[in-house]
Amino acid sequence: MALEFRHLLESCRVSKFLELDLRGGLKLTPIGRMLRNNLKDEFRRGEAGMAVYEGSSGISLGENLRFARETFATDLPFGIAVEETFVNKSIRLNENHEIHLDNGSWLTCSYFVNPSMSTEFMYKVQRQRKIWWMRYACDPGRYLISDVRQNADSKVQSVAIKARFADEEVALEQLELVPGDVMRDLMEDFQVKVGKSSRKITPNVLQIRQCAELATLEVILDAFESSGSSSVRIHRKLAPYKCGIVCISNDSEQLNELQDLAKHLCNVLRKSNITILDCSTKAGNSKQSLNKQLRHLDSIAVPYCLLLQDQSLQNGLFQLRSRDTTLSETIHISDLPNYLLKIITS
Repeated sequence: MALEFRHLLESCRVSKFLELDLRGGLKLTPIGRMLRNNLKDEFRRGEAGMAVYEGSSGISLGENLRFARETFATDLPFGIAVEETFVNKSIRLNENHEIHLDNGSWLTCSYFVNPSMSTEFMYKVQRQRKIWWMRYACDPGRYLISDVRQNADSKVQSVAIKARFADEEVALEQLELVPGDVMRDLMEDFQVKVGKSSRKITPNVLQIRQCAELATLEVILDAFESSGSSSVRIHRKLAPYKCGIVCISNDSEQLNELQDLAKHLCNVLRKSNITILDCSTKAGNSKQSLNKQLRHLDSIAVPYCLLLQDQSLQNGLFQLRSRDTTLSETIHISDLPNYLLKIITS
């Protein structure tokens, strides 16, 4: 049965997002690194309704806490997100498989919470983290929460968010609820006032930890198992490129003008922080050429494509194609960039 999961890993080996050798070595391609960076951005946003501040791995947890308290209003609960890089490390996906990384990064978000509410807070956040993974998935039903474990000595409670791929479960991230007394030295005796009283408490700490490169692999596994490698349906918010631009014309002069229009649209959309893949230099005059370019965009998970044709130069109209439905709608040049921003961020 484990062979099925190996076959899924094999399919990723030939993807345009990563390189995976027979010994389990994982390297991300430039497109894979763009996907990873988008995942990092979404992770750093934290959970809905809770403040999360950007920390630094170059200073201690106590120094990060002091900086947050001096710079922001730090009412409990609040979080500090930190990225820590590592080199030459093997990480287990599960008991049957491990991945080796020459370079990688741990993403950690530490939430500081009133001890009287920490258990309830942990259950709330673990549900939110499961929903976070489901929100970006092709198959939301594959995600689950492991049973809670507690260390008898330290009283640290831990739980994992997992996903089922093929016939196996793979760990996505770990959550640990650590008592304040255990973290006191690392927090350098950080304490906060409770309500309007003068009484101070040492908060408990809920830490969420994931490897960014493995999270990227798992997003690709989800897409490949759900829809195959020909049309990789990665969520539009995570997709490396949000939109591609394709030109097609039977007239060489018109084609040159369409390519100039494509460059203008690229500049407009990039100024709005929309990542664009300009395919206008590969423009053609046949349906076969168009289909080849669309297949390429689908294979690297580009959710939308702008198709510029001869009439676009006369009336400012062009087709906006959806990767997931393969259907197109007609939009006007004045709709950009606002309409595209709206559908990408919705």
